[in-house]
Amino acid sequence: MMNRSKSHSTSPRWSTRLRSVVTAVYRKRPVWMVSFAASEASLSEGLRAACASTAMLALGNLLHDPVFAWAAIGAFWTCLADAAGSNRARFMSMMGFALLSTLCGGITAFASAAGAGFAVLAMLAFTTLGAFGRIWGAATSQVTILAATACVVMVDRPMHDARAGVAFLGVYLAGCLFAIVLSLTVWRIHPFGASRASLRAVYLRLADMAFDNARLVGARAAPREWATHAARFRADARASLERSRDALASVPASKAGGAAVYDTLLGLLTDGEALFAYLIAVSGAGEKVPDDPRRTRRAARLLNAIGEVLSDIGSATGDARWERLGEPQARLRRLAHRLEGALLEPVKLQSGFELVDFAPREVHVETWSACVARYTARAWSTLKANLSWQSVGLRHAARVGVTTTAGFIVIRVLGLPFGYWATMATLLILQPSIAATWPRSIERAAGSIVGGVLAAAIGYAIHSPLGISLAVFPLVMATMALRPVSYSLFVLFLTPAFVLVADFATPGANELAFALTRLGNNVLGCMLALLATFLLWPTREKLDLRVFLGNAVRANLAYLRAALEAPRHSGKEIEQLRRAAGLASNNAEEAIGRARLEKLEDSIADTVTLTVLSLLRRMAGTATQLRLTATRRDMHGELDDWVVAMSAAIEAALNRTRRPVRLELPAREQLTSLEADVVGELARVHRLLTERMREARG
Repeated sequence: MMNRSKSHSTSPRWSTRLRSVVTAVYRKRPVWMVSFAASEASLSEGLRAACASTAMLALGNLLHDPVFAWAAIGAFWTCLADAAGSNRARFMSMMGFALLSTLCGGITAFASAAGAGFAVLAMLAFTTLGAFGRIWGAATSQVTILAATACVVMVDRPMHDARAGVAFLGVYLAGCLFAIVLSLTVWRIHPFGASRASLRAVYLRLADMAFDNARLVGARAAPREWATHAARFRADARASLERSRDALASVPASKAGGAAVYDTLLGLLTDGEALFAYLIAVSGAGEKVPDDPRRTRRAARLLNAIGEVLSDIGSATGDARWERLGEPQARLRRLAHRLEGALLEPVKLQSGFELVDFAPREVHVETWSACVARYTARAWSTLKANLSWQSVGLRHAARVGVTTTAGFIVIRVLGLPFGYWATMATLLILQPSIAATWPRSIERAAGSIVGGVLAAAIGYAIHSPLGISLAVFPLVMATMALRPVSYSLFVLFLTPAFVLVADFATPGANELAFALTRLGNNVLGCMLALLATFLLWPTREKLDLRVFLGNAVRANLAYLRAALEAPRHSGKEIEQLRRAAGLASNNAEEAIGRARLEKLEDSIADTVTLTVLSLLRRMAGTATQLRLTATRRDMHGELDDWVVAMSAAIEAALNRTRRPVRLELPAREQLTSLEADVVGELARVHRLLTERMREARG
């Protein structure tokens, strides 16, 4: 089923054991925590940042110089500024941050020493420019917003003496440069590293689907729980597959051509798509397992075993242990064959899937001068296009600059200690739209509360500078490793890390006071960000839910009809339709989620839309069952005519062009169980769309 390439045997890595422990705990999480993508945690990034930061603290401890706490902060921020991609892109992003933050942070610190007015002007200028960097893309935005963060922090460290100020900036820059050297030498990124990590995440997400299927089958779950499973697990798995597809397509042609590892990864991705379709079909069949305890236990046991095998494949892929893929792949086929007998409607695990719409990206090697010239021209054209108040990027930058500066003024007037924590929270929380700012502020507040408690506990247990240096290591590692998993977890570990570094810079301070101060300032920053989001030039995402809903309905309907008419369509064509249906459903669910956050309320039309989207997930599952079922038959003429007529009625309801006609259902005795599901799902979609149309008109 899966391609297997030969490779020299490698010894098991220590990270595999740690990952196994984390995974065991992760599987016991409640269903509502499924969005915490533990499989996407990056231990390598965490170790790199922890080594860079802790080394600077250790050096400061050795030299008895607390200023090296700023070198540790600089090293940590530089690791955050690391852009994914080639070594050239990584160097440009990290070095760009190091130079920008040192220059702009130094100007802000000297301005703060010159007087409050100069400090306010520097804050306004640099926070506005930092937020404006968003117009040039995510990588540039990451660098500019972190440089603005350095300004926000350094404004609370005014530099009255030029020599001492330059020495301080030199120490800070040394920490940044140390992180760059560490990242590009010891922690160099392997050409296939990102692809291996993304495929590992894919197989762990597929394992999650299998484990949750086992839970639902064993508990004889209600239809509502199966619908929740479809919405959460399948959306996450589809997103992981798309990320893996992008990562593999980004491998340079010079590395991909003729490489056995690339062929193996391509085979794993192709099989991941096939396994995803198989688990969707198994979900539909599992919901109909008869109330037979023996059969139920057997199906749940086999699904758990499939989940374990998928986890093993993911771990072997992440660690590049290609020689260990063969046995679990063979076991997976055996388990799937045995599962057929445990399901009322057996489905087969097929291996003839084709990876559609995939083409490795052609990479043209450029000289440094040509690369700089191209980026400069693109940056200039983007800047000209956004020098208008109609630009969302310009309005967002103005909102960030005004709000952060206003917070700085309030903090200076009230004389709050460590006020930069509040302005930093405001700067990092504010997003262009209400839908993005609202959840981020809640996550930061929650993470800060728990992190503050953790910081206080660590502070009471550890008092020496050496102990603080050692305690910072696991905290920074967890902060960076969990950043892709959850913003709340990122803030949770960031809080005690920063508190301890601040403790290192000011020995003898009260750790509990530090933690409580950071907590209060974070809450203040969250409140300022929320007020600005709703009051200062609020930007709502221009979402036409009708378009997203229509695209999702049409894509899923096309996939269902192709599955019903399987002999008339090639496997590649049906696979294209399946992927399009999954992506359209994901996009529609994300759009309705953002719209509901912006309104902070649900209308009847929103409720109907969510019900339709849930039903579309079920429809896609039925289509996949039809495609993979072991008892497949051709669709008879009466059902074909009804599906065509109902499809036209659904299209009419989407377009609001004419009143839908009443259609007679096909005779129940002429339908198989799956065909009866198709009829019921299409009829419900039509009824719900008609109801939504009436609500919208009303």
